[in-house]
Amino acid sequence: MSADGAEAASNASGSPEVRGSEFVDQQLEAKYGEFLSDEFDPARYAQLIASDSGASADGITQALGMLAGRAAGLERLLRQTVMASHEDLLQQVVGAKAVDASLGLIEDQVREIKAYMHGLRTRVRVPYEQALRYTNQAAHLQAATACVRATAKFMQLARRLQAQIPDAPQADAPQADAPRADYALAALTLLDIERLVASSDLAGVHVVDRALGEVVAPRRAATAGEAERLLGSGMRRQNQSDVGAGLQILFNLGSLPAAVAATVRRYTVEWAASVAGRVDPAAVHAQVREHNARATSADGSDMIGITAVVWARLEAAVDELAARGLELRVLERVLARKRDVLPRFDVAAADAPGGVAFLDLAVAQLGDRPLAFWWGTAVAALAAEIDAACRESSVIRQTLVNGYARLVQLFVPKLECILAPRLGGVVSAARAHQQPEPGPGPEPEPVLPGGVSYADHGPAVLWDRLLARFETEYVQRAATRIEDAVGRCYPPPPPPGLLDAQEIWSRRGTGSASARSRSGSAPIAAAAAAGSGELHAPADLEQMAATAAVPSRKLVAGVVRSISTELEMAKSDARLSSAVAAAASRAVASFVAVTGAKLAKISAGAFAASSHVLDPLDQSYVGLINAANALHTGLAGLLSEADESAAPKAFIPPVLGSSLQELDALIARHVDTLLNAADVAIVESLVADGASQIEEGEGASLQTPAPSFEPAMQWLQTQVLEPLDVDCHHRACAMVDRFLRVYTSAVCLTFPLTEDAKLRLTAESTQLEFACNQIITSSNSLVPGTKPQGLSGGGGGGGGGSSHALKLADLGASYRALRLIRPLLFVDVKELQGIAVGFHLSTDSWADLPLFDLIDHIVCRVATETNGSGDNSSFHSASVVPYVRLGWTRRQWIDVVTGSAENTDKHCLDTELSSARRALNQSLDVLLLDEKTAATAELAGLLQAAKGAFSAQ
Repeated sequence: MSADGAEAASNASGSPEVRGSEFVDQQLEAKYGEFLSDEFDPARYAQLIASDSGASADGITQALGMLAGRAAGLERLLRQTVMASHEDLLQQVVGAKAVDASLGLIEDQVREIKAYMHGLRTRVRVPYEQALRYTNQAAHLQAATACVRATAKFMQLARRLQAQIPDAPQADAPQADAPRADYALAALTLLDIERLVASSDLAGVHVVDRALGEVVAPRRAATAGEAERLLGSGMRRQNQSDVGAGLQILFNLGSLPAAVAATVRRYTVEWAASVAGRVDPAAVHAQVREHNARATSADGSDMIGITAVVWARLEAAVDELAARGLELRVLERVLARKRDVLPRFDVAAADAPGGVAFLDLAVAQLGDRPLAFWWGTAVAALAAEIDAACRESSVIRQTLVNGYARLVQLFVPKLECILAPRLGGVVSAARAHQQPEPGPGPEPEPVLPGGVSYADHGPAVLWDRLLARFETEYVQRAATRIEDAVGRCYPPPPPPGLLDAQEIWSRRGTGSASARSRSGSAPIAAAAAAGSGELHAPADLEQMAATAAVPSRKLVAGVVRSISTELEMAKSDARLSSAVAAAASRAVASFVAVTGAKLAKISAGAFAASSHVLDPLDQSYVGLINAANALHTGLAGLLSEADESAAPKAFIPPVLGSSLQELDALIARHVDTLLNAADVAIVESLVADGASQIEEGEGASLQTPAPSFEPAMQWLQTQVLEPLDVDCHHRACAMVDRFLRVYTSAVCLTFPLTEDAKLRLTAESTQLEFACNQIITSSNSLVPGTKPQGLSGGGGGGGGGSSHALKLADLGASYRALRLIRPLLFVDVKELQGIAVGFHLSTDSWADLPLFDLIDHIVCRVATETNGSGDNSSFHSASVVPYVRLGWTRRQWIDVVTGSAENTDKHCLDTELSSARRALNQSLDVLLLDEKTAATAELAGLLQAAKGAFSAQ
C-alpha cells in the first residue's frame, strides 16, 4: 500500500492532469458520474450491462473486467485527491490553532474591560441616584410653592373682586355710603381668575373652592347680566355710551365675539318669528271681516278692503324692520369705533398699528358685519313670507305688483338710515374689500332717494331677494298701459263682413249730409244726401277705417298723460324710472313707425308729384303730421318740467330724448316733403309767367296764356300752412324770399316787353305781393304754446309761436326789388340810362335791384324798341337774349344768376356764372352793332351805360 501511495503521490505530483481539487472533481464527474449519482442502483446497472452484452460469457467477463478497471481507477483517483488536499488541511489546522490563541487573548481583555466598566458604573450610579433624589425633592418643593403662590394670588384676586363688586348693603345701611360696583374692572379680574384657575391645579383646595362658589360665581353672573343690560338698553335707546360700556365689559370678560354673535342671531330669530304670518291671506281676510263687521257708517265710508290691510301690515313690518335695524346699526358703529389699544388676548396686534377693533372680532365670529348679517336674513324672511302670501292669494299679488312704486317708496325713505352707507348703513365685509375706488365720472349705477345706490350691499340684497320679483311684471303692465294709449290712437279697422255694422250704417244713413261730411266720410255723406236708406257696408267700413287713421289731440294727449303718470309713479327709483322710460320709448317708436307708414302710403298720392301739386291735399296727411307734432310737444314739455324740477338729474330718463329725435325727424321729413312740392310748383309757375314765344317756337301765338302762380300759392296757404300745427314761419319766409328773387329775374327776362306785357306784369307783381304776404301771415298764425322747440331740418321747428314774427317787408332786398319792378317797367330810357350809369355808386333804392336783372331788362327793352313790339320778327331778334345765346332755358338762367342752381359744385357754379356774364356782354355788343340801335342815340347811350355798369362790377 505504501508503494501504491508513493506511486500515486509521484503520479499526482508529476501528472499534469491532477493539479487541484477542481480538476479532480471534473475527472470524477466525467468518468464516474453515473456511479456518483444518488440514484445509482447496482442491480439495475448489472442487469443493464447483462441485457446489453447478451448471454455470452465473454460479454460478462468483459463487463466485470471493465467494472474492476473502473473500481481500480476510482481508488487511485481517491488517493490522489487525499494526497493533494493533505497540505491544505495542515495549513488550516495551523491557522485554527493561531485563532484559538488570539481568542483567548481577547477573552482576557474583555474580562478586564468588564471589570473596569463595573467599577465605573458604580462610581456614576451613586451620584446620579443622589441627584435624582434631590431633583424630585426640588420639584415637589416648587409645586408646593406654585400652589401656594396660585392660592395666594387667587385670594388676592378674590379680595379685589369683592372690592370691585361689593356685597349688597344691609337693609338698615344708608344707600349713599354704599360703594358702587366697577363692572369693567371686575370683568378683567374675573378673566384673570379664570385664566389662573385654568392654568393652575387648584382642585381640592378648600379655600379656593369655597371662594369660587361664594365670591366668584355670583359676581361673574352679575357682571354678565350688567353687560347684557347695558348693551340691550343702549341699543334700544340709541345710547352709544351704554353700548360701549357693555361691549367693554364683554371684551374684558373675553366673550365679546360670542356675545355679539348671540345678540345678532337672537335678533334674527325674533324678526323671523315676528314677520311670520304678517301678510297671511287668512289673517288679512279675517281682519277685513272683523273690521267691516264693526263698521258703523251708513254709507260704508269707514269700511276697509284687502288692499288697505295689506299695506297697513307691510308698513308696520317695515317700521319694525327699521327699529331693529337702527338698534343693530348703533351696535355696529360702536364696535367699529372701539379698539383694544393694549391687547391682552390671543389677537395679532402686529397687523393693526392702532390695535384690534372690536368689529374685527365680531366679523371673525359671524363671517360678516352684524348689520349686514342680520339684514340678509331679515330680508330673506320677509321675502319668504310675501312670496308665500302671493302664491296663496292672487289679490295680494296684484296689490303688490300694481303698487310696486309704492312698495319701493315704502322701503327706501324709512330704511334710508339702514341702506345708505354714508349714514352707517349696511356694508358687507366681503364687498367692502372688493369695492373699487370711485372714479371722476358720474356713478355708473342709478341712485335712489337719499343717495342710496343699487351698487350698495343693502339695496342690492333688497332688490335681489324681494323687489326684483315684482318690478318685471310692473314694468310689463306699465308698458301695456302706454301701448294701449298708443293703440287707441291707431285702432285696428273693424273686421269686414259684420252684419250688425250694416244696420248701424243703415240707421245713420237717415241723418243729414252735413253731419256725414263733418265726419270725413264722403261716400256716406253722398248716400245720405241722395236720401238712400241703405249703405254699402264694406265700403263704409273701409272709409271709416281711413277716417279714424288720424288720431285726435285728445288721444295723443292721452299718450303723453299715460307716460307722465307712469314716470311720476316711478320717480322714486331710477332703475324703475329707466325701465318705464324705455317702455315709453318703445311705444313712441311704434307710434312713429305707424305714423310714418301711413304717411308713406298717403304721400304716394297725386299731390306729392310736382306736376299734380295743385290737386287737393288729403287732410289725413297734415293730420298725421299734427298728431306727431302734438306728441312731440307733450314729451318736450314733460322733459322740460323734469329739468326745471328739483329732482336729481339721475331721475330724468334720457332715453326719451331719442324718442323726441325720432319724432323730430319724422315731422321734419314730411313737412319738407310738402314744402318742397309747393316750392317746386310755385317756382315753375313763376318762371313760366310772362314767358314769350322764345321758348315755344316761331309759330307760337303771343296770346297763349302762361300758367299762373296764384293756384299754387293758394294751395300752399290753404292746404299746407293753415292746417299745419308745425312752426314753418322761417322756412316760409325763406321760400317767399326765393319766390321774389325768381320772379324779379323772370320779369326782367320778359321779351318782347310790350305795353300789354308791362300792364300784365304790373298786375302780376301786385298779386304776387299779396299772395306772399298771405303765406307769411298763415305761417305765423298758430296759437302760441302749441309748437315744439327747434326741429331740425328747417321744415318743422320752433316753439310756441316764433320768437320774432317776420313780415313781408322784413325780407329786405328781395321785397324791395319786387317793389322796384313796377317803376322799372315804366321808366323812360333816359332815366334808365342814369340808373345804369350810377348803379355801382348808387346809394338809393335802385341798388336793391340785382345787376344781372337790370342788364337783362335793358337788353330786353332795347331789343323790343329796335325790333318792333308786335310782329313775328321779334322771334328772329330773340337771339340777343342772353340765355337764348347759351342755349339755356329761362329756368337755368334764373337759377344761375340767383344762386339757386341744384348743382352745388363751386367750380361748376363759377363756370356757369362766367358763361352767363359772357353771354350778357355778347348781347350788349350785338345790340350796339345793330343799325337801329346806332341810329338812336338814347338807346346807344343806354347800352353803353349798361356795359359800363356791368364792366365796373
